[in-house]
Amino acid sequence: MDITIDISLPKSWTDLTQQQLRFLLAVIASVNRINRNVPFRSQDDYAAQTAAQVATICLFKWSGITVICPYADGYLVKADNREVYLPTQIITAALVHLSWTKQLPQFPVRLDTVDGAKAIPADISSGLSFDAWLACETFWQQYQASQNPELLRQMAEILYNKEGIRPRPAATLGVFYWWAGVKNMVSAMFPNFFRSIGPEGTPEPIAYDTMRHNIDTQIRALTKGDITKESEILALNALRALTELDAQAREYDELQKKYGTT
Repeated sequence: MDITIDISLPKSWTDLTQQQLRFLLAVIASVNRINRNVPFRSQDDYAAQTAAQVATICLFKWSGITVICPYADGYLVKADNREVYLPTQIITAALVHLSWTKQLPQFPVRLDTVDGAKAIPADISSGLSFDAWLACETFWQQYQASQNPELLRQMAEILYNKEGIRPRPAATLGVFYWWAGVKNMVSAMFPNFFRSIGPEGTPEPIAYDTMRHNIDTQIRALTKGDITKESEILALNALRALTELDAQAREYDELQKKYGTT
């Protein structure tokens, strides 16, 4: 006899409620912590197995299906007050709908509150100066190279406006996913100035000297070499400053196309 189970799942990061987002981040943090001590054949195998485990846990949680007993080839579950055996093939097919959980967000998503502090708007439309943007970018790039969670905590101090903030591991991870979404958002908004962090969601870390040079170049571009304007520029709303940088990058590209490299 065929048995139908109707379930509804989030279709993307932006579909998540705050409760679902907290759960997903907690699962990602927990599964990664456990799997770090498990021998895998390769890094790719680690990533694939971890992603599948995260998606499976979320599938059961968000669908309201209770696992009674796992088996080698499936699960005995309770759904709609009935006990049902779900073979692995059915679970695997359902996991396709949660494949987005292994990707970085294309748009900013974040926890509303962390350690009692309220976040600035997810899309950084207000509450973030250009100076604060540069600080977050510095911490972000350094995190790519070191994977030191303290750098994400320092980002949280800025994004949640709380000095000495103490986020839990899931909330710390949430800062990483939030900024990844911000990076992809601004890459789409300002294509002349930014490049996307990549279809696979794997940003390329850069050397500190290169990063520092890039930041100084951004500031000089906005001040046009007038150091007396630096404080004014750094106090600008981040998106306003990025709008100006994108316009300058577009003008530069147009000049290059018209006159060629000098």
